[in-house]
Amino acid sequence: MSSRSGGKDAPRTPGGSAAPPLWTTRTIVFIGLVFAAGVAASPTQALLAAYVDGFLRQPPRLTAAVNAIKMACSAIFALVGGVVADRVGRRAALVIGLILAISGAFLLVAETPWHLLALAVIAGTSAGFVSTGGQSYLLAVSPAQRLGTATAAYFLGRTASQALGAYAAGLAAAFAGFHAVGWTSGGLLLVVALAALRWLPREPATQRTPAPAQAGWRRWDIAGYSRLLRRADVLALGAIRYFPTTAWGTASLMFPLLVYRLTQSEATVGLYGTVSLVAATAAQLATGRAVDRVGARVLVVPLCVAILLCSILAAVLHTATLGLFVTGTLWSMTAWGLSTTVPPLMRQLGRGVDDGRVVALMHTLWSMGMLSGMIAAGELIELTPRAPFLFAAGCLVLTCISAVWFWRLTAAPERT
Repeated sequence: MSSRSGGKDAPRTPGGSAAPPLWTTRTIVFIGLVFAAGVAASPTQALLAAYVDGFLRQPPRLTAAVNAIKMACSAIFALVGGVVADRVGRRAALVIGLILAISGAFLLVAETPWHLLALAVIAGTSAGFVSTGGQSYLLAVSPAQRLGTATAAYFLGRTASQALGAYAAGLAAAFAGFHAVGWTSGGLLLVVALAALRWLPREPATQRTPAPAQAGWRRWDIAGYSRLLRRADVLALGAIRYFPTTAWGTASLMFPLLVYRLTQSEATVGLYGTVSLVAATAAQLATGRAVDRVGARVLVVPLCVAILLCSILAAVLHTATLGLFVTGTLWSMTAWGLSTTVPPLMRQLGRGVDDGRVVALMHTLWSMGMLSGMIAAGELIELTPRAPFLFAAGCLVLTCISAVWFWRLTAAPERT
């Protein structure tokens, strides 16, 4: 039960006192920088396919190769970023990623396929550092009683900034061309990186994980990941991160494609994207509030079951436009809601010492899941449009099993 004071229903600490405020200087500057970086970096993702096809006159497989390299490098270098976050500092990992992100803007300036592929390596490395540094910094500066709301605000800032940046980039490219957008994006990212160096506060001091003294250890052991991967709770959370992301990678390709095939209307596809995005944003905010009230662990199993039901409905209703709208929107809401529970669970497992590496492992699994899901959807849709949804449902059955496993492993309450 919660106590009320002065008509405000604020989260309470175990002792009954009001929780620390969420919007401190650290969190305001951090969320502001995340938003600015999203606006500055989004033109590349939004316009890359058009640039490759319309300006470079290269086949779509080049765009696919660039995106695959970016995702693979993001997964790999997230692990490096996790070590940097835990050994040096979360701020350091984030700043490194923001500095490297400047190179990603020049994907819209590159003149040859080989330049694109080389820049994709750096852009993917940047994404790994930014994701690991950003989420681990979020865990360090957010009060435990407000982490759900902070997580929702963080993801909302990233989503809104990418949507705004993509829209502005489309208008700018039509007016000034791809190269002008690329140079402008690079300049804005430089400003963001300098602002982070100047104004982003250091996270509160935490216990650092010292490197082992044994010289004979393998590098993987020295980095600390081998120790984490021997923990059943980390493996269970990793499964909850990987399997539903694989399903979401399949869904994110299938829903827009099937809506377009049924309607032959780009506007309807855009409407679907807008509706699902708005609904998912509302679901994230609601989930964040729920996490602060009852804890993330309680919500995991119901959300996983809800996503499984969405996949089954999609397999049944995929031949109707309305069915795709309804199931796709519900899937977006429940999937994004599940994502909102992950950072609080990562802090629970990282215990303030291994947060960076736990975040890195989960980001690597997320990247692998998205890539696996998209590849599977591209192959399975050649058999029948229902097949990708059945594949996703299979992944989500494993998700539900993993969620129950995680729930049993973490039977002790998150907050007393």
